Amino acid sequence: MIVMAHRGYSNKAPENTMAAFELALKVGSDGIELDVHLSKDGKVAVIHDNNLDRTTSGTGPVGNLTMAELKELDAGSWFSPEFKGERLPTLREVLELIKDHDVLLNVETKMALGFEQLNQEVASLLDEYAMWERTIISSFNHYALVHFKQIRPQARTGILYNCGMVNPWEYAKGIDASALHANHRTIIPELVAAAQQNGMMVNVWTVDAAADIERVKLASVDGIITNVPERVRGLQ
Repeated sequence: MIVMAHRGYSNKAPENTMAAFELALKVGSDGIELDVHLSKDGKVAVIHDNNLDRTTSGTGPVGNLTMAELKELDAGSWFSPEFKGERLPTLREVLELIKDHDVLLNVETKMALGFEQLNQEVASLLDEYAMWERTIISSFNHYALVHFKQIRPQARTGILYNCGMVNPWEYAKGIDASALHANHRTIIPELVAAAQQNGMMVNVWTVDAAADIERVKLASVDGIITNVPERVRGLQ
């Protein structure tokens, strides 16, 4: 079972920062999950929210600032004074960090509008770093996943969903996806088995409580996306 650190080791470091990703690697995570938006000048910024208010010293939409301006923001103090001065990373920086590590990368694309340009920029970076074999592109915007497969047929995509779907592997096959990225509360062993029999990888999010970790393990999911990778590894 693959253990993917949700926004890095976000229980112990500010989410979607190099500190969180470095710590995730240090504790032996099998993969890293992160979120991406475009800056005003078309750079791929790693941040979850559409706006800057919650996790940086800035305000307003991510896309209102250039990457240079985003780099001036403090992305760590909101979490702890220990991380004051932590900067918002680019996807390129994360790829540089993990390129020599045998880990899976899960890139969640976040833009409802303008996803075509975001997809193009992400794809170009994955081309440059030859990361296709160990990257999954996921999104709640399934139109974005369809577009990604159109521009890079070799991409593996995963449908994010938050509800109980009937035969979700059939829907996923219909948009040429490779994985189900399901809310862990929707998972039962029979669904996992049927999805896997139909060639789907099943990864669940966001699983932190020990009881939930045990439950999805017993369901034989392929991967767990978690804020506490050390806890999951300790229960394997």
